[in-house]
Amino acid sequence: MSKWHLTVDVAKCSGCGNCQLTVKDEHIGNDFPGYAAPQPPLGHNWLKVERYVRGNGSMLDVTHVPKMCNHCDDAPCVAAARNGAAYKRSDGITIIDPVKAKGQRQIAEACPYGVVSWNEDAQIPQIWIFDAHLLDQGWPSPRIAQVCPTGAIEAIKCDDGVFASRVAADNLTGVGRLKTAWAPRSSCPLTEHPSAHA
Repeated sequence: MSKWHLTVDVAKCSGCGNCQLTVKDEHIGNDFPGYAAPQPPLGHNWLKVERYVRGNGSMLDVTHVPKMCNHCDDAPCVAAARNGAAYKRSDGITIIDPVKAKGQRQIAEACPYGVVSWNEDAQIPQIWIFDAHLLDQGWPSPRIAQVCPTGAIEAIKCDDGVFASRVAADNLTGVGRLKTAWAPRSSCPLTEHPSAHA
């Protein structure tokens, strides 16, 4: 079965922030019932471009890495949820139902990547939903992939085996050292991963 996968080529990412702004544009003040409640205008970054710097003085190496929900295959947030408040769709996307998840802070606390935001006012956990509401309407890819000026972000819908072959051929890795435990559905080039810059 085809599932959504996300790759981020951090060597191409310039840190422009288009992806971060696009998520805010899509979700601040917009309610998508069954997918996501509105993102608060302040204090929440469902997608954040992190900057990693190695070196000093005039000898610097800077890497930018978009950080968002990885839609893990064995998502700890799904395991922590009660009453089906968080679930995996057959296309690989994780959804946290904004109605069922009300008051379930443990969903946010379960994320090993720290990318599930807790909306204190609404009392709900929230994530970047891979633009599932748009994909379900026939969009070819999430907005973040469409607005990336360098092509660093690519969304691919394919069989897991096909993607595994691509991961091996392109020398990709999962997100950080936690990749084997929860199987995130996003990858980036192995040689450019920020953990190499630590």
